[in-house]
Amino acid sequence: MCLVAAAVASVAGCVSMPDSGPVGDVTASPQASAPQGLIGPFANPPAPGGSPSQIVSGFLVASASYTTSAIAKEYLTGSASSQWNPDSVTVLNEFNTSSPPTPPSTGRQAAQRTTVTVNGSVLATFNGSGEYVSAQVQGQPGGTWTFDLVRVDGQWRIANPPSYRMLNQDEFSLYYKAQDLYFLAKTSLSGQPGQVLVPDSVLVPLGASASQLVISLVNALTQPPQPSWLANGASSAFPGKTQVLTPPSVDGATATVNLGGAVTPHTAATILDQVAAQLVWTLTGSPASPSGIQSVVLEIDGHPWTPLTAPCPGDRDLSLFQTQSAYECYNPYGSSAPASFYYIDRGQLWSRCGSQARAQQESVGSVVPVISRSGLFNGPSCDSGFVLAPSVLPLPAQPRYLGTPAMVAVSPDGRYLAVVPAGRGAVYVGTLSGEAASFSDTPRLTAPDITSLSWDHDDDLWLAQSGDIRVLPAVGKEIQVTFDGATNVTGLSVAPDGVRIALTAAPGSGGQLQLGAITRIQTLPNPRQPTAQTERISVDASPTLAPDITRPIALAWYGADNLVVLNAAGTANALWEVPVDGQQAQQLPVTPAGTISITADGPANVLVAGLADNDLAISTSLEGPWQPLGNQGQAPAYPG
Repeated sequence: MCLVAAAVASVAGCVSMPDSGPVGDVTASPQASAPQGLIGPFANPPAPGGSPSQIVSGFLVASASYTTSAIAKEYLTGSASSQWNPDSVTVLNEFNTSSPPTPPSTGRQAAQRTTVTVNGSVLATFNGSGEYVSAQVQGQPGGTWTFDLVRVDGQWRIANPPSYRMLNQDEFSLYYKAQDLYFLAKTSLSGQPGQVLVPDSVLVPLGASASQLVISLVNALTQPPQPSWLANGASSAFPGKTQVLTPPSVDGATATVNLGGAVTPHTAATILDQVAAQLVWTLTGSPASPSGIQSVVLEIDGHPWTPLTAPCPGDRDLSLFQTQSAYECYNPYGSSAPASFYYIDRGQLWSRCGSQARAQQESVGSVVPVISRSGLFNGPSCDSGFVLAPSVLPLPAQPRYLGTPAMVAVSPDGRYLAVVPAGRGAVYVGTLSGEAASFSDTPRLTAPDITSLSWDHDDDLWLAQSGDIRVLPAVGKEIQVTFDGATNVTGLSVAPDGVRIALTAAPGSGGQLQLGAITRIQTLPNPRQPTAQTERISVDASPTLAPDITRPIALAWYGADNLVVLNAAGTANALWEVPVDGQQAQQLPVTPAGTISITADGPANVLVAGLADNDLAISTSLEGPWQPLGNQGQAPAYPG
């Protein structure tokens, strides 16, 4: 392993890179001042007299990174070299190379053609924009690639290189990293960009300078979202025919972007605010991909732009230097403050503060009844009332509602509570207004086999019921849903941005773990009934994520770019971290024994696992350790 420092002339896309370029000096350790430094297998030109299998192996090493594409071309025939321009990436678990015995190289028996076979399981494929495409390569049954080799001046060379780069999973982590592009959720009424950002996680190559990366990202923002499954639910605020007039530059911690064309000083202030929000959030980084850039200067036709009013309520910073804090109201992650999780014990509903900071001090919120004995809703608080996690606390009395609950879900704004009683054949919705808790004796939905609940930020309740997806507004009629993904949906969870939704399906149902994008469609009013507008929802599905997870039984959003999924395959249930950009899922180091459910609310709050013996356990990080709670409970759930 050694460092390969490369100078890159330009960045055409997020993973689409120049197919040649100079390779710099090789050193024993990276220099802190050289962000383009790469650590990985060293690519060598083909050795004279190399065997067919050595030629193929050398090509795979050299073609893994765009910085050594020039070396990779030396392994190809002349015609193949001139045509080879890979614009996508395929990630395999490993390479297994096999070839027939090396044919004679001299004399009348000298062979002029031979083949080498490479086998491996495909983990993911990414297109030229860094978007996750699928977990299988079309046209490659069984994960087998046949390389045809011919003799050129007595040396073996490859005649049919694949049109994409082939990397194993270890190489991929050395050459690429996750980066979020931010688009805007479409509003249900107009289909125009709203004021909630939606992350689109792509893969970008390590080795590009900050300026080159900014150029690529800004160009991507001027276009609609590239993944087809997301394009209907999110859009770019950049007007059509927006031009990047000069290459974006980076000076210290500030990026300067000069726009023109359809963007003028007369463009509506709302649109300019949205454009700035996309730029600032994309370029200043996110929890998934921190960046050294801390502010953005937006220029229009070469003139610096300052918002006329504060982009977000309460903010008065109208500086030329736009920061992420000035656009906090666009935050797609929801609140980063400590929150309370809800759970069921002894047929009643309870909540406890799940502050990660307090849990690091081995304490957790006291047990609070969701509905007090007098019938009032107790708004949970993370300001006080912490106890040691193993403490067993006496439980105050509270009235029983709706029999014995089996599942609970609280809306993100804390206004509504959904309860599914034991038997899972009905769902009740209560109003938690801070005053008297209000539950109707009539269920909002009566239907068998309700397996999952999730609220979105519009106070719509999403259900997995008998394999279908159903949506119930807090008030009003059920909304019709169409879904183009897996059949027999068993679980779901709406992301804080309100556009993306993670879904699980029963094995053999066309994909076990998928990501979808929510599109709200408002029908035109009937001329005879102008107030009778109706709404329907479509969910467009992404390719299947994490093929290693074959029996998912629970899931939760940990952040904007990763899920925590409980998989039932094998001898025991196991927790996995699943990136939503298609990268390889990783099994967590520790899963509490008997885990049957999981909930999460970002790094500011503890993970909470429900155990088979009616116990709860918490962890301050994905790596563990896990600590049991003194009070029992089941079906834990954070708001959402």
